[in-house]
Amino acid sequence: MANAALESLLGEDRGGVFFLPGNVAPKAVQQSAKAAGFAFFHIEGKSIERKEQLMNAVATALRLPKHFGDNWDALEECLVDLDWAGSAGVVIYYDHIDGLLTTHPDQFETLVEICRDAVASWKEDDTAFVVLFSGEKAPKGVSKLSSKEE
Repeated sequence: MANAALESLLGEDRGGVFFLPGNVAPKAVQQSAKAAGFAFFHIEGKSIERKEQLMNAVATALRLPKHFGDNWDALEECLVDLDWAGSAGVVIYYDHIDGLLTTHPDQFETLVEICRDAVASWKEDDTAFVVLFSGEKAPKGVSKLSSKEE
């Protein structure tokens, strides 16, 4: 069900920030992204409960340069500068979000806001930028990804 909704989203070339209930296998999301010609980045969230851990995981997953500043401003700059991926669009999949979402909901809200700003920036270049969060509970204000048929 989630894959159908994701494939529909990617086929429409629209970006956004969405929630996938449960923890969808990264391989399944990656296959959908690759089939649509999108770059795929996976952030494994099982051991992320603090901002510093998130920044390290993001830097590793997105292969950010060593001078990455490990702060929100640096993250925003890097998210809008993924042109090197050379793809039709970008999918970032952050699963097992519950650790950070539960321990620091305010930081998670900041992350969502930064992701939305990145989506808007990429949209100006007619490129889809998709951020998918997955876990047990949706972050505040993030809509569940669903297909039109649901």
